[in-house]
Amino acid sequence: MSKDNKVSFIIDSNGNKTHAIIPIDAYQELLNLQTILKSSFDLNEKENYYFSVKGVNASGFPVGKRSNPSFMINKGSMISVGCAKSLRQQVIDIRNLLIEKGTMSYDIKLNCYILNESYMTTSPSFAASLVAGNNRSGLDVWTNKDGYSLKDSGYGPHAGGSGQSDKTDATDDENRDFST
Repeated sequence: MSKDNKVSFIIDSNGNKTHAIIPIDAYQELLNLQTILKSSFDLNEKENYYFSVKGVNASGFPVGKRSNPSFMINKGSMISVGCAKSLRQQVIDIRNLLIEKGTMSYDIKLNCYILNESYMTTSPSFAASLVAGNNRSGLDVWTNKDGYSLKDSGYGPHAGGSGQSDKTDATDDENRDFST
């Protein structure tokens, strides 16, 4: 890099850098990069993940910290009719509440429940258990369009080093107020 290609700064009377002066070629590269990023994807767009089991298909996306994400199940997702005897009681309670409130309704043709609005759960495992009707590891079963699981995509306890497992986080639904 020649002397003409270095970045200079304007410094105020307190010694703080207030502006950067960059070479025009670096400026042009930044403009090109900005154009590429704008045309590549919408930064506000959520990456959907999918889960299919026992003839039902659901989609949704993680919300919040990578190490301990909540999970939004998308409107229109299918929910299994049956529940395993081993299914956690809080999942059964939420299923019943969603039916009672009309948040999900039975589709006789598809023989499953359909979410009439998107629904937020406290973890991917809770969401997967709700969809499947049995206990599931959400970090493993929710996959993106390329086939990568949430765990493969960097979600879960190792993402932020929290040390808590996704299954432990699912129990937080017991403390959540679902009456609103």
